[in-house]
Amino acid sequence: MKKRLTYAGAIILFMGTAFKIADSGDGSWQVLKTANKADARSECGFAAVNGKLYLIGGDGPAMPAEVLDPATLTWTKKAIAPVIMHHLEPVVYGNKIYVLDAFADRNYPNQIPLASVYSYDTQKDVWEKGGEIPADRRRGGAGEAEYKGKLYIVNGITHGHTSGTTNMFDEYDPVSQKWTKLPDAPHIRDHSTATVVNDRLYAVGGRNTSLHDAGNFMSFFDKTVLEVDCYNFKTGKWTTLDARLPLGTGGGALVNLNNKLYYMGGERATATTPNGPQKETYYLDLAKPEKWVQTESLNLSRNGTSATVLNGKIYLAGGSGGGPGGPPPNGNNPPPGPPQGGAQGGPHGEITVEVFSVK
Repeated sequence: MKKRLTYAGAIILFMGTAFKIADSGDGSWQVLKTANKADARSECGFAAVNGKLYLIGGDGPAMPAEVLDPATLTWTKKAIAPVIMHHLEPVVYGNKIYVLDAFADRNYPNQIPLASVYSYDTQKDVWEKGGEIPADRRRGGAGEAEYKGKLYIVNGITHGHTSGTTNMFDEYDPVSQKWTKLPDAPHIRDHSTATVVNDRLYAVGGRNTSLHDAGNFMSFFDKTVLEVDCYNFKTGKWTTLDARLPLGTGGGALVNLNNKLYYMGGERATATTPNGPQKETYYLDLAKPEKWVQTESLNLSRNGTSATVLNGKIYLAGGSGGGPGGPPPNGNNPPPGPPQGGAQGGPHGEITVEVFSVK
């Protein structure tokens, strides 16, 4: 099912040199060179707001927001986040980018989740502290999405990389700052993703980081979740799709483009490494959701990446070459920074952006 190429561009960005973009259907990834570099980062968030692309968070010290102008391919540094935030999935509402789940320190594997909601106002260039997250609903590595002015968070893990993988599902009202517990998802998972298509939320990817085999703490990398869970906002019910992911990963990226779910990247156990970063890209056409289809792979394998859609293209940024504190997938040296707990040092991650275009 080859289609004619309608756009010659795709970008992926971690530090700012290049990034990758994708289109619906069978397409191709390309690396875009930017005029300057953004900061290397992994376990970060990438979001489109008012025609610009924003990179926030990441596994390092508290980091600045950075904005990429697609017209000039120039990165601009913005306000520094008030706290460390990584293992997050950003959600956009109005002019703001919200973070409902993230880890707030770097004490791997015992990271502590955020205690409050934070948002970045893209118009005012300020970070704002929102409502307190209920103590029993705090976690990182969850999926987030927006639906009709409310923000939703599903799955995640409550105790860093040790225990507490969950199927919790919550609603957050950004106006009243009220939290509402919703029915649990069918499957527990963390390092996962979520998106809304029409009146349904889809939870995709991830793993069960709480599972540690005797004598092998890092065995959780192969405990991936292939099932795709779907919440119907009209009925308030969960179902599980028949079409399972062909390749399970944690720390991948998910977007909706033209009623197709695109899932890409992430990490999993392989024959050569316990936490190998992946580059495969799959899509599921929700008009005929019998099976996932593999399309062209990313140029760079990456874990802890993030993707967004702008003007009919998928933009992917960030990620690392594998595991907590892993090197960037293209071998870039991380910028200097003091160790901040566990086995992790300064910020690390990819400096390229990729773009996927449909054929």
